[in-house]
Amino acid sequence: MNDNTKAGNKICGRLCVELTGYLASPLSVGSGEQEDTDADIILNARGVPYIPGSGLAGALRAYNKELGLEKESDKLFGTPYDGSPGASNDRQSRIYCYDVFLKNAVTSIRDGVKLSENKTPKSGAKYEIQIIEEKATFCIRLEMIQRKDFVDKKGNIQAAWEEDEFWIRQWIYGFSIGELRIGSRNRRGFGKLAIESAKVKKFNMEKEYGEWLNWDWDNENAFLQAETIEIEDGIGEKEYMHTEHLMEVPLKIPYTLLVRVYNAAFGKEKDIPDYGQLTVCGKGEQAVIPGSSIAGAFRSHIAKIVKQLSHLQSWVEAQKQLEPFWGTWIEGEQQEENLLSSRIIFEEAVVKGGHGIPLTRIATDRFTGGTIEGALFEEVPWVDGTVVLKIRWKKDKDEKSDKMNSSNAICGMLLWAISDLQAGILTIGGETAVGRGIFCKPEGKNTEINLDGNVLNESMKKEYMRAAALWCTGRE
Repeated sequence: MNDNTKAGNKICGRLCVELTGYLASPLSVGSGEQEDTDADIILNARGVPYIPGSGLAGALRAYNKELGLEKESDKLFGTPYDGSPGASNDRQSRIYCYDVFLKNAVTSIRDGVKLSENKTPKSGAKYEIQIIEEKATFCIRLEMIQRKDFVDKKGNIQAAWEEDEFWIRQWIYGFSIGELRIGSRNRRGFGKLAIESAKVKKFNMEKEYGEWLNWDWDNENAFLQAETIEIEDGIGEKEYMHTEHLMEVPLKIPYTLLVRVYNAAFGKEKDIPDYGQLTVCGKGEQAVIPGSSIAGAFRSHIAKIVKQLSHLQSWVEAQKQLEPFWGTWIEGEQQEENLLSSRIIFEEAVVKGGHGIPLTRIATDRFTGGTIEGALFEEVPWVDGTVVLKIRWKKDKDEKSDKMNSSNAICGMLLWAISDLQAGILTIGGETAVGRGIFCKPEGKNTEINLDGNVLNESMKKEYMRAAALWCTGRE
């Protein structure tokens, strides 16, 4: 029995929180099963997809750690497992994260493949995952309890509530700016949540114990007299903390784009094409470029540059050198311990404007120039449109004191790739050999590259690219 139990550390207050909103990007929360794909989503007994409360709690706690508030977070989520069980500092979590069920959910399958240096598919490297498409709605329920020692330390129950509300506001802000994400593949654009309303119901357990017993989450009037937290863009910019840098890159599609999805319906009842451009929810209305496609193209291209600058023997060797930034590079069936996750996050990019155009093509014999029997196929690439690439990367712990920090090197490497992307040298997607996947810089206002909300001028770009070159040539 620990000291808190001996002291009768009773519950003095409860804070019940309801956050409602919708998925701002696809979501992948795996069940561990592989019946339909390589990674099926988790469902309840009625077949409804949901986010387990443990998964939500893990994401919130990990985000607190990224903010540098790990010790304060331990007091909320409990002492880590490396503590001694039963010790005076052994704490149980005082926050309850309930399962989050998704309504109006549309599920689909995304496929992918690992490419080689020459952009050809690697044998056995194709995979499929099941996802929940964006726009599904949700209701997050959190319950935070305030015990006597916590209340006494703060002075009164109101002060204790105010500290817990800080966590709620920080999480809401994290969701709103895209730094707090849920589920797997969240470094490739998945797991973004948009919060539309936030309500808080407070109970003073020394005065309102009976009211709490009679209160029901599911009652339509449960939060009728609750406090409301206003949800606005840019909420508390000066008050809240950031964990990531954000680069925004405006681009235009001058020709065509094709990130393949096979046997997709494009609003046609008959003669469904063999493949076409991936679109939001498969409706054929807005083209989407997956974060994994952008990340793969950027990493491969940057590896070629690093290979030259660092005088490495092979492209794979360059991939290994990039691991601190891009995560562990695994060849074939090779498995490694202590895998590194990518420090760089690529969001899914939704194309504004443009449309699909059905095309019929046929393979020809390279020797005779004649058609090959049975080689007729139809595709639907995307024509025209603009897009803004959003790329994030984790901040260094102490960037201000180190001018040659790794954040600058990451920024410079990304600018290498972006420069070649805008020049049409670097392409994204399939059928690049016939001119697809080329981008250029759009014309008009607000077309410059932004870093953390500020326009990057040519002088700043050169400094960042110089830092990247120094990292390649002077790295120990």
